[in-house]
Amino acid sequence: MSVRLYYDDPALLAFDGIVTACEPDPDGRGHRVALDRSAFYPTSGGQPHDLGHLRVDGHVLPVSDVVADERDEVWHVVAEPIEVGRQVVGEIDRGRRHDFRQQHTGQHILSAAFDYLLEARTESVHLGLEACTLDLHREVSAEECRRAEDYANFVVFGNRRVSIRFADADTLVDEPRLRKQTGRTGMVRLIDIEDHDLSACGGTHVHSTGEVGMIVVRATERFRGGTRVTFLCGRRALESYRDLRDAVDASARALSVAATDVPDAIAKLRDDLKQEQRRARELADRLVTLEAASLEARVDPAGVLVAHLPDADAQGVRQAASQLVSTPGRLVALLGGPSPHALVIARSADREADAGALVRQVCAAHGGKGGGRPDLAQAGGVVVTVDQLRSFLG
Repeated sequence: MSVRLYYDDPALLAFDGIVTACEPDPDGRGHRVALDRSAFYPTSGGQPHDLGHLRVDGHVLPVSDVVADERDEVWHVVAEPIEVGRQVVGEIDRGRRHDFRQQHTGQHILSAAFDYLLEARTESVHLGLEACTLDLHREVSAEECRRAEDYANFVVFGNRRVSIRFADADTLVDEPRLRKQTGRTGMVRLIDIEDHDLSACGGTHVHSTGEVGMIVVRATERFRGGTRVTFLCGRRALESYRDLRDAVDASARALSVAATDVPDAIAKLRDDLKQEQRRARELADRLVTLEAASLEARVDPAGVLVAHLPDADAQGVRQAASQLVSTPGRLVALLGGPSPHALVIARSADREADAGALVRQVCAAHGGKGGGRPDLAQAGGVVVTVDQLRSFLG
């Protein structure tokens, strides 16, 4: 098996190794190579793999994926095969490695803060490329989350030592500092954050908490009876702050208010919009009433009316149809808006017709979906003309 160099030195970014195996990649991405020693981190424990390249006699092969198989062998996916026994130089992508060292150590600090302050246990972790999440076993309030965030950053700013040590799993059963028991056997790698957390973990971490920079909780949501916490650390927290700052500044300029007044200005706009929407609805209803009245003269001697209201929405068409069939003996079919249309078919209480069946017939022939009761039915997305619609009413 490959010697995992990052176990002892997670800051290691370059190494040399010997190819011990090479075979076609099972997923068709070229070939995968095993080395006698490697600093590349394979995807595991909720942390994505490293990126970088292998250099063979000056020939550079980018590493697109790093995986560990069921035998715990580490495989490096590259485009071309490398002969077994060849010496290679591996180089790790510095930015990606440092980013995940910050995120992973920040997750340990934040999980321990939730556990220590609130007895909220971390059930699972995901370190994503854009954001990271941890799932707590119970719901936490916004105030509780703020307390945990504050304490986590207190640990970060204290620049406490983060050390790596190894212990036999049997000796950890009674270890009081261990935050979560491990199911592993044999030698276990431990990440020890001074006076804060001790966890079994195979991931890459910083050397001191100050390197995490900052831990920011971006969002919380209920999840499987507990709470999912979305957080960012280090450079990601800074970039997130910049994005939010730019968005707030742009909103403040658009609203001609100070940045701190943006929430109140948006609330006022929302209230104003609701009032305008109510006025617009009232005016639309009045217009529909007038249009329905103007259609009275177009009802044929048999009490049938088919018409198109180009400016009416589905609600307006329904309102007009209901108004028209309040007069006995009528069967009304109205189209609203541009094609594909809203459709309403309605009948007076004394009229023998099944509006629901008629709507289904129209939809079967001219598209759209809908249905309803025998006295009133409607549909949307219908592509039909007034003349075509009239043929269904007989």
